Amino acid sequence: MPKFLFIAFFILSVFPFLGYGQYIPLDNYYYDLLQQRQSENNVSMLSSMKPILRQDLDTTINLENVLYAKPSNAKNRNSFFYRKLFIESLIQYKSKEFSISVDPVFNFGIGYDFKESKNTWINTRGISVTGLLGSNISFNTEIYENQAVFPSWPTEFIHATGVIPGQGAYKPFKETGVDFFYSNGYLSYSPAHFINMTLGYGKNFIGEGYRSMLLSDASFCYPYLKLTANFKKVKYTILYDQFIDRSATTSPNFGYDRKWSAMHYLEFMLWGRLKLGVFDAIVWENADSTGYRGFDIQYLNPLILLRPVEESFGSPDNALMGATFGFRINKHFNLYGQLLLDEFTLEHMKANDGWWANKVGIQVGISGWNLLNVAALNARLEYNQATPYTYSHFATIQSYGHYSQPLAHPLGANFREFIAMSSYTRGNWMANIKVIFAMYGLDTAGKDYGKNIFIPYDQHENDYGNKIGQGLKTNLTTTDVSISYLLNRRTNMRIEAGITARKEYNMSWDKQMQYIYFGIRTGLRNIYYDF
Repeated sequence: MPKFLFIAFFILSVFPFLGYGQYIPLDNYYYDLLQQRQSENNVSMLSSMKPILRQDLDTTINLENVLYAKPSNAKNRNSFFYRKLFIESLIQYKSKEFSISVDPVFNFGIGYDFKESKNTWINTRGISVTGLLGSNISFNTEIYENQAVFPSWPTEFIHATGVIPGQGAYKPFKETGVDFFYSNGYLSYSPAHFINMTLGYGKNFIGEGYRSMLLSDASFCYPYLKLTANFKKVKYTILYDQFIDRSATTSPNFGYDRKWSAMHYLEFMLWGRLKLGVFDAIVWENADSTGYRGFDIQYLNPLILLRPVEESFGSPDNALMGATFGFRINKHFNLYGQLLLDEFTLEHMKANDGWWANKVGIQVGISGWNLLNVAALNARLEYNQATPYTYSHFATIQSYGHYSQPLAHPLGANFREFIAMSSYTRGNWMANIKVIFAMYGLDTAGKDYGKNIFIPYDQHENDYGNKIGQGLKTNLTTTDVSISYLLNRRTNMRIEAGITARKEYNMSWDKQMQYIYFGIRTGLRNIYYDF
């Protein structure tokens, strides 16, 4: 790891000062707004790799007006306290050579779980620091300290995996609560307006959907080095990552086992409306039966489609390939999708014989804005599926996962999922509804039916006849309805209230949960409990 960091910092320091490279926080609210403005302005951007840089925005989109617009009818908008609470960062300084902003980040919420007849709460306090050095170096760091008592469903997941969804490990707090720490950050450098290099500890996301079959932000943070070249019609990203396998430790002195990944994503624009992307990834373990391996320099090859390179030296590493598309139909609708190929044999595909090693993920979706000629009435319909054993590997540590969660879809594999979402915004008020229907097959009696990506795939139950939902066929319905009032766009600070209903059932059991919540929070990250 020290060698990796040394190389990364060396790369970040050898170019002249020419560019600019600050990221838009990886929060669904911000990116939904940006997609809406793209649609309204009839422009298409290469924005599938998220978070995106401000410098990569289309010139017709004014970020300050879109995300951080000041209220036009506020009576006291010029007063110091009003600006600090509703418009600006708490602390900010700007000069020609240096600028910095400091904001508190928090999530104070209470709720009630009707299933267990218990009160729930969350107490998150933290700080976010963002700055610019000159015109080409930017940085950000966020630190969160948390205590919480979660509703029944997240609590079940926490006890089963030992991690908070997307937020890492925890320790017990009092009788029923958890205490956990969370941080992320990056150092970004742009030697030219079309080139960026970022050393970070955080998350990345590929796609135009709510979910991603390639790389999502549902799992815990990880260290990465990201290299990006954007020529407006063509965008190329190389991502080197280090992930953690919590299933075993190398020794008491070295903690959890590590694994590495090299990912490439090439996205390009055709005819101003159609976006196509090609993706590949290789995952390899930090140490194997031959000894310590570390970062494999053979994967420094910057060219996409690593599979031939991986096969050329007889590697047992986990390789995945994929493709994406996005099509702007008109000002109101965008069509998008993804294809993930883990392994497949064309002969078995044609025979449709349910061969266990035909491991494929699919996404198809459509998003719409200003529907029925109603301003800010938006909606999304999305379908996702992954065949059994997708993302898994014969070596558990080389599965496509990190910190006990999948790196792509949070349901893992062996599932189908339908998502319907809608939102309406008027002024600072926003109403949201989200309904998710999922069907998946759970393992039973110690048999591996392909949902858990952390089970070695050589333990698969059947060679042929595999299908989605095999095992204990289970249905899941999740509904969330909320209303919020936006207080500060710069930190996405809002007051929010809502209700969540979750029903998971099969032939063996029926689990239902109803939960109401109320709170005030800042939103600069995505946290998912809807799986």
